[in-house]
Amino acid sequence: MRKLLALLFLACVLIAQPPPDRYTAQAATTAYTIQAPASNGRAVVFGSETTAGASVYCAAAQTVTLAWNGTAATATTSATEKKLPGTQQASGMTLWTGSNVGGGTTGPTYAVAAGGTLLIDLYRFRLAANGTGNNLTISADGTCTITFYYSAN
Repeated sequence: MRKLLALLFLACVLIAQPPPDRYTAQAATTAYTIQAPASNGRAVVFGSETTAGASVYCAAAQTVTLAWNGTAATATTSATEKKLPGTQQASGMTLWTGSNVGGGTTGPTYAVAAGGTLLIDLYRFRLAANGTGNNLTISADGTCTITFYYSAN
């Protein structure tokens, strides 16, 4: 019996998956896009069941809009994502400020009060690993600080 329990324990240890790599990316801009690479990327999940996938802080009142899967962005690339502790490798995603992503699906619009922060639940939103048309954009009428919180397996 002990031998069986030891083998079951060993099997569980060998099958266990490492935790996902976690990232944050932030920019003060009017539009911020996170976009999958053309190839060799990793699928991305935003936030978790208990944390928001994005936040938007606006000093002045603004209207904020979500859009996804538009034509690939080609505007100025922002600073690189920040790997959170325990993260081993980059996600492969590209982050675009002042994004010129085109078309796609326009999602909800939110009113953000002056000095307010909007938390956006994106837990069920996924970006596929490959294809520059796999993207998510948060845009505002004026400059806001937009932050993405995401993980990749």
